[in-house]
Amino acid sequence: MLIRSCQIFSPGDSEMGCPLEIKTGNKMQKEQNITIFHLQRKDGSSLFLHPFSEPEILLKLNDKVKIIGKYGKEPRVESLTMFRNDLYRHIETSVKSWISDIRFIPRFILSASAFLVIYLFTSFVIRDPVPMIDELALSIGGSIALFLFLAKRDQNSEKSSKKRLELRILIDKIVFEEDPFVKEIEEILYYNESVDEASLIESISVNDDNSFKNGKENDIKQIVGYLDKIFSSKIYRKKIDNINKKDTNRLVKWVTDNKIDLSLFAMYKKLKKKIYM
Repeated sequence: MLIRSCQIFSPGDSEMGCPLEIKTGNKMQKEQNITIFHLQRKDGSSLFLHPFSEPEILLKLNDKVKIIGKYGKEPRVESLTMFRNDLYRHIETSVKSWISDIRFIPRFILSASAFLVIYLFTSFVIRDPVPMIDELALSIGGSIALFLFLAKRDQNSEKSSKKRLELRILIDKIVFEEDPFVKEIEEILYYNESVDEASLIESISVNDDNSFKNGKENDIKQIVGYLDKIFSSKIYRKKIDNINKKDTNRLVKWVTDNKIDLSLFAMYKKLKKKIYM
């Protein structure tokens, strides 16, 4: 049953318009290439797990790449709107970097040519008592000004505008569907957020039953891959070492100081154990 439909957004549409499309039910039409997972936490906040913070993945999106969102508990419209706007910001940053990279060589060549032309012109046409100094200053200044002008022009070019629009349209076509597996891991997350830190730390190193009634291997691998990126920093690797050493006191202090999302980490470890069983 369709409970909210969404029209394609153009760059001029309101930021607070219809965010993303949501469908209820567990029916899947086709196998998807990329899955976005929405997890609702105990305090009602939303956590979206997706790969689009990496520009290379976002820029490779096209009509042949299928994207679907999955949720356990139905997300609020405001959460979806904020998520869509966050993806729009990722698009803007990624396109800026992309157009800057592909146009760097032409900009460099034109700027270098400008440097040479200005230097030769000021050297042979304009005579001054102090040679070289003025010529170099004018040449360097002119080439830098041209480089910056071309960079700004490229950002507003038809090519970059077309790329932004294509990616925005793909984002606006994302459909969120209710999924029993996501509901199951949400329940694990709720439980982790309900128990005390010491018990949760102890449970991380225990080999419990890692079976999931509704978990598909591809979904588990995707969500673990997204969480791998979150927990791959040096600071988290240090905390993992302390979990393995069962240094409970230090970990509890980290949780108290909000330096580690222990509930999410415990869920991640449970899912990861499932892959390597």
